[in-house]
Amino acid sequence: MEINEITHITKASIQRIVSAINTRLKGRTIPLVVSIDGGSGAGKSTIATEVAMHFGATVIQCDDFFAATVTPEEWDACSPEEKVMRCIDWKRMRNEVLSPLMTGETVQYHPFSFSSRNGLSSSIVTKEPSKVILLDGIYSSLPILSDVVDVKVLVDVSPDVRRHRHNLREGSEDQEWHDIWDCAEDYYFSVVCPPSTFDLIVGNA
Repeated sequence: MEINEITHITKASIQRIVSAINTRLKGRTIPLVVSIDGGSGAGKSTIATEVAMHFGATVIQCDDFFAATVTPEEWDACSPEEKVMRCIDWKRMRNEVLSPLMTGETVQYHPFSFSSRNGLSSSIVTKEPSKVILLDGIYSSLPILSDVVDVKVLVDVSPDVRRHRHNLREGSEDQEWHDIWDCAEDYYFSVVCPPSTFDLIVGNA
């Protein structure tokens, strides 16, 4: 399967998510927040993009809020639990984007960038409010977000397939990345947010 390819399994998964969202939207007067979670290479962004088109939903790319101030040396010294909790600057994401969107405001922010000195891109991302807000990214179902996330979706794909997709996307084996983050992902999905904690589990193979 190539990156972003839509298979019959993916289509079925998208429809299941759409149906779940439609059910939760009935009688609702405030935005519905849905986490699209899964390991690196699971195809979260592909699914989030397709689901968003059904609702005109706003998609927040969680990677835009990668913890820019943490150095590679600090990541090396972190335990898997610390990596999970520190990877994304959830406070910034909530304050600058999610909370304002939920009150009907248009928001703008500078996304994370590896190439800038302060870790933030000079470009500006604009997001418009909508009735459905999708959090696209691993760790988006953390308990610290339980007060705002209404539906938690796990995109469940085998590690071998995910690793192949990740490396294909990055254009290399990306061993340094795997050395740092594979243990964090394993910890997250086995200890912090095992499959039983999700509202919906879908495939994408």
